[in-house]
Amino acid sequence: MTISNRVYDELGIKPVIHAAGTITSFGGSMPRPEVVEAMAMASTSFVGLIELNEKIGEYIAQISGAEGGMVVSGAAGGVVLSVAACMTGKNVGFVRQLPNTTGMKNELAIQKIHRGGYSDMYTFAGAKFSEAGSVNGCLAEELDLAINENTAAVAYLFGPGVLTNGLSLREVADIAHARGVPVIVDAAAMLPPKSNLRKYISDGADLVTMSGGKYIRGPQGAGLLFGRKDLIEAATLNTAPNHSIGRPQKVTKDEMIGLYTALKLFMESDDEAQFVSYRETLAPIQKILSNVKGIDLAVKFSASKYHVPTLVIGLNSDQTGRDPKEMLKQLLDGEPRVFMTYDANEDAMSVNPINLQPGEGPVLGARLAEVLG
Repeated sequence: MTISNRVYDELGIKPVIHAAGTITSFGGSMPRPEVVEAMAMASTSFVGLIELNEKIGEYIAQISGAEGGMVVSGAAGGVVLSVAACMTGKNVGFVRQLPNTTGMKNELAIQKIHRGGYSDMYTFAGAKFSEAGSVNGCLAEELDLAINENTAAVAYLFGPGVLTNGLSLREVADIAHARGVPVIVDAAAMLPPKSNLRKYISDGADLVTMSGGKYIRGPQGAGLLFGRKDLIEAATLNTAPNHSIGRPQKVTKDEMIGLYTALKLFMESDDEAQFVSYRETLAPIQKILSNVKGIDLAVKFSASKYHVPTLVIGLNSDQTGRDPKEMLKQLLDGEPRVFMTYDANEDAMSVNPINLQPGEGPVLGARLAEVLG
């Protein structure tokens, strides 16, 4: 099976079988045909971007249970705008001043277990971290000590594989709100389940950002930000087309319409039916790999790490001598090209079915059997 696409063929680039979920570096997810059609239609007319974002924001607020919402440039853009909004409020002077935070609260309290590459984006707007706890967890008293008169917000991270041995969102919200400080949540990849759209606001978050280009299957560069009305208004001041810290994070009119269309389709979808479909996609792959010696196979599905049914392939590298990096390279360099990832903590590769297209399952299975064997 040769995967071809003429627009990439012209550049000499071969597309891949994307078996690693919705990872950004290989394109997120594939927009639904209705989304592509709506984006093409949107591109043929001119509208005010602020007005358009406000209208779509009303729908985002409706489905999330928040006071307000807006479209942002992916969850990463939402991270930057959420902390910017908490620092500047609706003071346009402060908005135009960032990343210079003189005169405004600029500290961001965060549990140490939530610090990492993604949280570094909070610093783009000029925020400085005040870490609480250790890699072993965080006590309520430790978080309370990390909050002071210069704290603009408390950040909270949800994500597959993120440690959960710290304070819960509800506990963090109670502590922060008692000190008059908002809580901002990065939940980029926390769909499915659909219920998470409302859960974090219900648990006390003041702002939540999520990707629109992953499971929602909207444009890869679009995301959602929703929460308190005053903070959404502040975030709007901090983004394009205004001259502000978020000016480079432009979201086009067709991307906004694409996300709106994808969101409506997502809300109409049946999570359970989709999970059944994913298991059916994985079945022939698992059957082919059952003949490969020295590996462990299991379909895993959990709220903490595997948000959809996922085929996890235990490599037993110590016993078999398999080199995970070399296998990933073989998969990506071979024919057809396959993109996968390796989890060193589990010594496992996994097949996430979200982006597997019809007919790719058996082909992927055969390719994996060849490399693993």
